[in-house]
Amino acid sequence: MRATLLLLLYLAILVAFAVWLTDRPGTVEIVWQGYVIEFEFGILVLGVGLLMAVSAVSYRLWRALVHAPAGFRKNRSVSRRERGYQALTGGMVAIAAGDAEAAKRAARKADTLLEDTALPLLLSAQAAQLSGNDTEAHRHFEAMTERPDPFTEFLGLRGLLTEAMRAEDWLGAHTLASRARALRPETPWLIRTCFELEVRLRKWVEAQTTLAQAVRTDVIPKTDAGYYGAAIRVERSREAEAAGDLAVAIELAREALKLQPSMIPAVAREAALFGRDGKARQGAKLVERAWATNPHSDLAAVYRGLGPEEEDPIALVKRMEKLHKLNPDHPESLLALAEVELEAQLWGAARSHLMRVEAGSEGRPATRRVYHLLARLEAAENDDSGAARDWLQRAASAPEDPAWVCDVCGTVSPMWTALCDNCGSFATLRWRTPSRAAHLPNPAAQALLPEMA
Repeated sequence: MRATLLLLLYLAILVAFAVWLTDRPGTVEIVWQGYVIEFEFGILVLGVGLLMAVSAVSYRLWRALVHAPAGFRKNRSVSRRERGYQALTGGMVAIAAGDAEAAKRAARKADTLLEDTALPLLLSAQAAQLSGNDTEAHRHFEAMTERPDPFTEFLGLRGLLTEAMRAEDWLGAHTLASRARALRPETPWLIRTCFELEVRLRKWVEAQTTLAQAVRTDVIPKTDAGYYGAAIRVERSREAEAAGDLAVAIELAREALKLQPSMIPAVAREAALFGRDGKARQGAKLVERAWATNPHSDLAAVYRGLGPEEEDPIALVKRMEKLHKLNPDHPESLLALAEVELEAQLWGAARSHLMRVEAGSEGRPATRRVYHLLARLEAAENDDSGAARDWLQRAASAPEDPAWVCDVCGTVSPMWTALCDNCGSFATLRWRTPSRAAHLPNPAAQALLPEMA
């Protein structure tokens, strides 16, 4: 409609101009080299207009002829690109449908038509994966990493990283993830992957740095970050102690405790380190502060170790009585005291405390540990194997004692560690009652851990 209106407007202007010329007749005289040429003014105007029109048409024809080869090449290139992208689309549909052969054919066609893009390589790699040809897929991903385009290189690295993770090649996966992270440092899934690989490989310093970035970018919730950070620092503290740097080990344990004030492994670690550093009183205060709200067998073991090297059994009982008084009705307080009373041969006191637990102190049912201690008491005090056997029979049907259990695989660990020795999961050991199916750490997994360090 707009074009029609413009055409009518142009015609109206031309008609008006013609009428204007008709109303104003006249002649134009041209004198050149002795010749005199006379024209009607209207004819001269018409001739000039025709000359301009012919010139314009001629110029357009000349321009079209000059640019025809380039235009042909451009149109052909556009056509090839369109057909190439159509092949890519068909290949992606084939991948989604699980048709590996159709995807391969589409990839070959796209590779022929799209020579300046790496998308056909990605399609070829996915088609190879779909058909189970991991070697070919690996070759295509490798080719992508050699392209100068950072985006293409990143896609290739992601493909290789996925392969390495599937094969449980954690060292290789970490190398690939680090390369990819250098290209795109703020990619959320890559930050999390790097963190998971770093903790699995016990690269605790790197993991601590990555954790800070993960929290800053909301990859890991702040509610989890405190526990994760404390777990990493406990492991770093162990490494520092093993390297002979006691001061750094204590500082890292202190940082862990600041992040998670109620974390039993952090309390036990710092308290034990104080004892090794000749500061047993400071260590004891840490345990006593925690015991008042959360008695725990790991804390009792550390507290016992904070005494003199050749401590008299009665002196040990007196020290444990102090700990017991901080939470006198808790089963763990009663058991910790009863154990040292057994060692000191204070049979009556030990029996009194054990029977309180057996009766259900604080409404908690007696566990196997209680009945084992009662059996020891009968054997030691009265040399009564029959009574000891009765307690052991009751122990067989009693509830399991709480232990460090992995929330992922259910493995029971003899001590808390940041990594499960069986499945390698990070920060999944919890102090709880294990199920009957709980199992001890896998020896093969334990043998693998030194190689990862």
